[in-house]
Amino acid sequence: KFKVKKIEELKPEIEALSRIYAGVKKVFLADGNAFVLSVNNLFPILEEINKQFGKIQRISSYALPKDISGKTDGELRALRALGLKLLYIGIETGDDELLRLINKGETYNSTVDGILKAHEAGIETSIMILNGLGGRKYSHQHAINSAKIVNRINPKYLSTLTLSFPFGEQHFQNKFNGEYIPLTIVELFEELKTF
Repeated sequence: KFKVKKIEELKPEIEALSRIYAGVKKVFLADGNAFVLSVNNLFPILEEINKQFGKIQRISSYALPKDISGKTDGELRALRALGLKLLYIGIETGDDELLRLINKGETYNSTVDGILKAHEAGIETSIMILNGLGGRKYSHQHAINSAKIVNRINPKYLSTLTLSFPFGEQHFQNKFNGEYIPLTIVELFEELKTF
């Protein structure tokens, strides 16, 4: 279950890891969406990483567009100055109908706004799209609208991951009112080609 660790807990962990991984140049803030934290929580973590890892070149984290939008331009620039240079964002799709069905809590516009705000602050993004997310019914619009959003935000990195069912296929059937039909391998490639 997600919980926020206090900086007093993290300092000894960061120090121990800096001894084990001396010379490391990249650090990822792991185990969840660390960017949900306020800057008051993030600043001391980034400062400690910089202090302990003398050769650090880049710190990265998972993020959601709404977490980016919730920070001011000045806060984002300050985070960038402390080494937070890359955010991994699973936008999943650029299609508003699918975003609503999967209850992502984002829209096409909120996603674009958040990501462009990060770019303005000098923070790069690595974007993830879920191939097969809409099943057969939504495959075409998922591919087209995902391509539109990627072209609009122009991320530094882009990856497509294939939808899996960690909660079972029935979970998706429920979200899609029983209309979810998974794509075959060939259909997944066709969707990717359209994208």
